[in-house]
Amino acid sequence: MKFKLVLHNLGSLAIILGVLMLIPAFVSVVYREPSGLVAFSLTYLVAVTLGLAMRRLGVGEEMGHREAFATVAFAWILAASLGALPYLLLGLSPIDALFESMSGFTTAGATILTDSAAGGYWVLSEAQLGSSPARLFVDEFSGLAVISPASEETIFGLLFWRSFTQFLGGMGIILLFIAILPHLGVAGRELYSVEGLGLTKEALTPRVKNTAKIFWRIYLGLVGLEALALVALGLPLYDAVCTAFTSLATGGFSPRADSIAAYDSPLVDAVVCVFLLIGGTSFLLHYRILLKREISAPLRDTEFKFYIFILILSIFILMIWGGIDGDLSTRFRYSAFQAASIMTTTGYVNNFSYDSWSLAAKLALIILMLIGGSTGSTGGGIKVGRILIILKHFHKELLRVLHPHAVTSVNVGEIVVPEHILRSVQVYTLLYLMIFIGGSLVFAITEAGNPSFDAISAISASACTLGVIGPGYGVVAVDFSQISLGGRVFGTFLMYLGRLEIITVLVFLVPDLWKR
Repeated sequence: MKFKLVLHNLGSLAIILGVLMLIPAFVSVVYREPSGLVAFSLTYLVAVTLGLAMRRLGVGEEMGHREAFATVAFAWILAASLGALPYLLLGLSPIDALFESMSGFTTAGATILTDSAAGGYWVLSEAQLGSSPARLFVDEFSGLAVISPASEETIFGLLFWRSFTQFLGGMGIILLFIAILPHLGVAGRELYSVEGLGLTKEALTPRVKNTAKIFWRIYLGLVGLEALALVALGLPLYDAVCTAFTSLATGGFSPRADSIAAYDSPLVDAVVCVFLLIGGTSFLLHYRILLKREISAPLRDTEFKFYIFILILSIFILMIWGGIDGDLSTRFRYSAFQAASIMTTTGYVNNFSYDSWSLAAKLALIILMLIGGSTGSTGGGIKVGRILIILKHFHKELLRVLHPHAVTSVNVGEIVVPEHILRSVQVYTLLYLMIFIGGSLVFAITEAGNPSFDAISAISASACTLGVIGPGYGVVAVDFSQISLGGRVFGTFLMYLGRLEIITVLVFLVPDLWKR
């Protein structure tokens, strides 16, 4: 492996992330937050300086498959580490800062924040903010302050950054990397194929850079459309933008501690729910509908129809056996929103009674956590496409038992699934389930000293971190603040593993990867 080449590419990414830090820094200026401005300005300097040093030490050459694996794997670690600096400078501990940042970039939505202000926004405690490096810097150089503080309880710049990291991570920081950097030729295709490992993403154009730009244009257009719709429904512009960032990204970070329940509006629920479902749908399908004008494409897409079928079945189960209080319309509202939020691996909530729903409801939603969104979407989980292929393969094997000499194939729509894809899907799904089960056991071990941490807490903690979903049940129903230090470290790793679809990380255990 050419380590200097990987270093050079990571340096470019660090510079991009550093420049992006100026956006939340501007938000902090708008809301008169000196500590926020200091935190993001210092992070900008660190990121750009580090990036320039890495580029200088590295070399820019054509990238091979091994270098692509290494670049993708280390890029997410680099992004989460740099993204953690503002949290760290504003008073969070290193582990909590990395947990929150990794949760943002991987679009998990799990949080360790616990406090909220009278306006309902997340806040940092005075103990955290008062002794933070950013606050100490402001106090030391208060005579040089370019803005006077309004209220430093809520750091709007930091909450914007939380949502912005999910916006960046939803479409994939590597896809952003490909779209921006001009010199990535064949290397861009290597990065693209590795980050979409499993059911490989289909490139729309011969140049993967153009494909990345097309996906980002669709993504930005949909985010803008949702933000406008939410503003029209009465949400403040800040809330609308942050919510749009995290809906399309299927991330779930909200600036409000009560998530979507804070707005208490069926219309807001409906708009957000629609865009969650769009985010959980393949962006290749969006391309066909929006740019190719193939309006009937969803009706011909087998995976999309199966995706909607699972969702409808789940809503029916929740409404009938979910133990949800209220009349039929109330049960439908809560069931539909929660099913869409969990299946798309977003983790938004429009009510906080879901942890008291029936065991059938909890198990149904955990199954949705495992299934996840569509292939090529911003959602996590195993993916609907893989589940569909496994069911088709199972049907094929049943036919083989009845007709031993028949020649059969696995078809998804009009496409015959090749044997190597079948093997890939089976291996990935088995690995995913093994890690999910093992993860439940590890959480049970790390939280052995917590009498409130029961089996459903362990199972949902593993499912929602590996599936990059966010809230679970029991102790982790709202946040991960009651999880031990070891549990938070393990949860951070599971979010990373799940976002990179496991194989990209596990391939580092193969000695051949490290050979020159």
